[in-house]
Amino acid sequence: MKITLPAMKLLYFIALLYLLPACSRNEGKSYQDIVRPVRVRTVALPGALDKVYTGIVAAEEFSDLAFKVGGPLVEMNIDAGETVRKGTLLAAIDPTDYQLQNDGNKAAYITARSRLERDRRLLEMQAISQQEFEMSEAGYIQSRSAYRASEKALSDTRLYAPFDGFIEQKYVENYQKVQPGERIVRLVNPDKLTVWFVLPETSVGLTREQMQVTVEFDIYRGLRFQARVQEFVDASPGGAGIPVRLILDDSLFDKTKYPVYPGFSVRVNLRTDNRIADHYVVPLSAVFMDPLTERTAVWRYHPENSTVTALPVTIGSLFGSDNVLITKGLQDGDVIVVDGMNFITEGQKVDVLTTELTVF
Repeated sequence: MKITLPAMKLLYFIALLYLLPACSRNEGKSYQDIVRPVRVRTVALPGALDKVYTGIVAAEEFSDLAFKVGGPLVEMNIDAGETVRKGTLLAAIDPTDYQLQNDGNKAAYITARSRLERDRRLLEMQAISQQEFEMSEAGYIQSRSAYRASEKALSDTRLYAPFDGFIEQKYVENYQKVQPGERIVRLVNPDKLTVWFVLPETSVGLTREQMQVTVEFDIYRGLRFQARVQEFVDASPGGAGIPVRLILDDSLFDKTKYPVYPGFSVRVNLRTDNRIADHYVVPLSAVFMDPLTERTAVWRYHPENSTVTALPVTIGSLFGSDNVLITKGLQDGDVIVVDGMNFITEGQKVDVLTTELTVF
């Protein structure tokens, strides 16, 4: 099973917290007489759950352009990063052979057309049979098709931009011989953007729920723009997660005011209603591995006597970079230690440094 980066981070964090409390407990009961400073928070059910993922800006409209015919390139005067307009000539193949073929087919077509017109008059005068006329008509149709095909092939020796955009990548160089269908350039429309991110397999249920989606560009921190899910893949290619594509539909997003381009990094925030009655989100700093029970736990603070006790909990997925979902063990109103927990022991008295804050 492939371990994702967030999962590795969580395992590393828990392993580190496992060692620190063990060191403190091995010192003996003298720690019970020391009042340790800590910070605490009161847990409560969140009205909504937020998850943050890293995404990337991509072009919604792009095309890898190629010739339908092959031959040596004789014209290619564009470079990667160059902006082009629709209809701009991007590249051309040597048309000599195609021109000769087209000229020959054109001559054969003109001859067959003249013969057909002559035979039609002869048929009206009953100078030829119906069979002879039909053979003349078939020859005309065949020559017309060959002429049209060669005319199309000649036209295909020139490659034009199908829309306004810029050349993101150039795959070949001038005077190189190319094959039919071989990629020549990638043309990207920078005005039609989308955002891609990968949803972990453990969060696949989010694709079936109503959620608010916002994106925050790394170069415009603090600004969140509304987005919506346009499509996602019902599969996890290579076990890496589920690719999801977003479309920006925020009227406040003005590309002239906030210029972004394919390849820019973004933070994707998914907010869903908390439909699970006993799930809480707490800071990662509040969770540790109890060396006595070998279970994941938090320190529960008892305000009546200013002491703490270990409370076993079950953890779920990561939320953002510094929070974790607790699926079992906590209740509304529990006060837990969120800072200073590595230097306290079971039943030890603590000194609360700050006013209690509610965990959402």
